[in-house]
Amino acid sequence: MLNEALLSKEIREWSREVLEKPSKKHNNLPACPFANNSWTKDRVKCILGLGGLWEDLLTLIESFDDTYDVIIYCATDYEDVSIEEVEKRIDILNDYAVPMNLWVMGSHPDTEISHAVDQTDYNPISDEDYYQIFVQRLDVLIKASDSIRTKGYYENYFNDDFHSLVSRRKQKWLEKKNPK
Repeated sequence: MLNEALLSKEIREWSREVLEKPSKKHNNLPACPFANNSWTKDRVKCILGLGGLWEDLLTLIESFDDTYDVIIYCATDYEDVSIEEVEKRIDILNDYAVPMNLWVMGSHPDTEISHAVDQTDYNPISDEDYYQIFVQRLDVLIKASDSIRTKGYYENYFNDDFHSLVSRRKQKWLEKKNPK
């Protein structure tokens, strides 16, 4: 049975074996170039959430205090929450989180991501699937994204992916930074 300790161990291994390795899809940069540093500094928190309506996730967002670079909220009720519902909720959460200088992103186990790295050689510890929701500081994420953009990280992204993942996030940040 999945518990928070097992979840943390699994996500750490997944990060090490999948996200932190250079990828051709990301111009030979790791899929997440900053993951190893955050893990090494013990600045990643994995939470096995309640799922449902995400009240506990909302509490995490409201109490985000920079103890961690990223909080990874996971829940196993993915069969009750569709891909579309996860995306819709993330959009709503970002409208709430951006004024707090936070950004929320995530994926459902059934999400197909065109720029995702190959995970076929990765063997999870747990048999249970879950969706992942990542909460991070928006300004830090923008700065990191800008730095890897200059290294060609996003060259292989489709325009729609780039817009939905990078441009939209930066636009929201600029709106927060420079309100009308």
